[in-house]
Amino acid sequence: MFNYSDITLEILQKDLESTIKDCKTLVKNIKSFENIVLSNFDELESTIHDLSGRIAFMGDVHPDEKIRDFGNEADSKIQNFVLELFKDKELYEKFSEIQTLSLDDESKSFHKDLEIDFKDTGHGLSDEKKARLTEIEKKLIDLSISFSENIAKDKTEVLFSENELKGLSASELKNLKKIEDRFVITMAYPEINAVMENCSIRATREIVWKAFNNRAVEENSPILKEAVQLRNEKANLFGYETWAHYRLQNRMAKSPENVTLMYESLISKLQKAAEIEKKELVIDNIDIDDISPWDIRYFISAQRSKVSAIENSELKKFFFIHDVKTEMFKVCEEVFDLEIKPESNKTAWHKDVELWSLWEKDGQQLAYFYLDLYPREGKFTHAAVFDISSGGSNRQDLPICSMVANFPSPNTGDGLMTFDEVETLFHEFGHVLHNGIGKSKYTRFVGANCEWDFVEAPSQIMEHWVWKVECMKRISKHIESGDTLSDEICEKLNKSKNIGVSLLTLRQVSFGLADQHLHGKNFKDSLLEIEHAAQEVTTISYPKDINHLAAFGHLLGGYDAAYYGYIWAEIIGDDLFSRFENEGVLSKLVGVDYKNKILMPGGTIPAETMVQNFLGRKWNDSAFLTQKNLSK
Repeated sequence: MFNYSDITLEILQKDLESTIKDCKTLVKNIKSFENIVLSNFDELESTIHDLSGRIAFMGDVHPDEKIRDFGNEADSKIQNFVLELFKDKELYEKFSEIQTLSLDDESKSFHKDLEIDFKDTGHGLSDEKKARLTEIEKKLIDLSISFSENIAKDKTEVLFSENELKGLSASELKNLKKIEDRFVITMAYPEINAVMENCSIRATREIVWKAFNNRAVEENSPILKEAVQLRNEKANLFGYETWAHYRLQNRMAKSPENVTLMYESLISKLQKAAEIEKKELVIDNIDIDDISPWDIRYFISAQRSKVSAIENSELKKFFFIHDVKTEMFKVCEEVFDLEIKPESNKTAWHKDVELWSLWEKDGQQLAYFYLDLYPREGKFTHAAVFDISSGGSNRQDLPICSMVANFPSPNTGDGLMTFDEVETLFHEFGHVLHNGIGKSKYTRFVGANCEWDFVEAPSQIMEHWVWKVECMKRISKHIESGDTLSDEICEKLNKSKNIGVSLLTLRQVSFGLADQHLHGKNFKDSLLEIEHAAQEVTTISYPKDINHLAAFGHLLGGYDAAYYGYIWAEIIGDDLFSRFENEGVLSKLVGVDYKNKILMPGGTIPAETMVQNFLGRKWNDSAFLTQKNLSK
């Protein structure tokens, strides 16, 4: 296993140079082979993939800024190298010699994907268009890296007196840095969550919300605008009307028109429910017509505390991050017939990072995974799972991934999680399981390398277990007494699940609509126009001086024209969980079937087929509508 703990710039530079040299030798050999086979291309792809996991990944997580910067530079070099590979006319001609008639289905899928990648670099275009395409691709690579880097480097802070943070608990205040007599709110999620959910001073919530949503706005707005224009130009080169049409051709949705149909089927139902929710949630003498984005989570938190008969600050005491993690592992071990073992973190890039191994109960090891759970300066600011290695090579036999998140740290604070953070932990661990269990003979299809609008389904489904009473009791343990939540509170918490759900879902819809607008026929509209047009769907008043798109990392992080996939996948995930609802929430029988039919195939089988194999029918939105109380 690669040792991140003692890397230096010199080591990384040598690794980058030598591995790219090895790849060039592989390419030269492929061109000289008389009988070319797909495994030659898989070896090349695997070598590049693991190189990215060793070096480019460091741009998101390493504590040393110089190594982070080098990781980002290397990411650009690696992506540009891959671009040049697929542009190589001789390599494409050699690939074209492969006979496909005798290939199995998995190999045919790999061949089809490689064909698409070659065509995407311009094979079949005129020399003039191909040259322009190369310029576009190289520029998009640099823009994407800069966009992410600017968000991570943003050091926005706002300072408040204790009176301005009224509503935060003593432990939440203790977790904050202080400058003289004022508390510092950074843009780290634990601090943002504490203010947005608990602070009763509306002006404070507004300041924090605006600061968070305006991160990197000066640096990233022009980057995003340029990227959107370049994407549209690229789509036009290939004869597509918009980037969304080009991007979705090989996704489950197939076209932006089908995305529009999904949203249209939901929006009116959600808005009707949202009008009722606002009347039920509004507090502090705020006029319903004056409700703002910085009020929603505060309202929901207050109502959940009321319904569950426990204050948010008290509820957090039941969810110490290490205890939650331990019980989450036990639930997964039981339901999916797995074993999760701690490993030495001596290879990790930071002392707080943990290493674990994933095993079948019968003793076969499946994968490794890192947990990098706490905020650090310059680190990736959201929550995601990074695929470090697909395994199956001489260098690394088993797959490795890392969950990178920003949860409350027990090393610098109390480590107590909000219930939403518990839900996020389960969500991201769904990706970890997918990465560790998904198998293929090709790197391209290992783990979560499946259709992009299905990839969130195995993580969305995991959120359900958090809310089930039998699991809620298991993952709760009071930090002082050791008591679990009572049955009564668990039941009440479960009843609080859908408080504000339509308002929260409309927020997700607004993100998806902005994404579609950016990558649709009206992509030339200003970012503010796009932002405000999308926010209209939420039914709440939105400020005119905010443009969160500049801090919306998904837009240049692989979810361009595809953010709709979160709700698309949630609909599928809810339908998948319906089997557990019907046959047993902790049923090992269903869990193993899910593991074998949904997680294990990775990207080797079309998502539609996997889902039908598990459900015994085509998926639908019935369970989703029921979960959201929209089925009436």
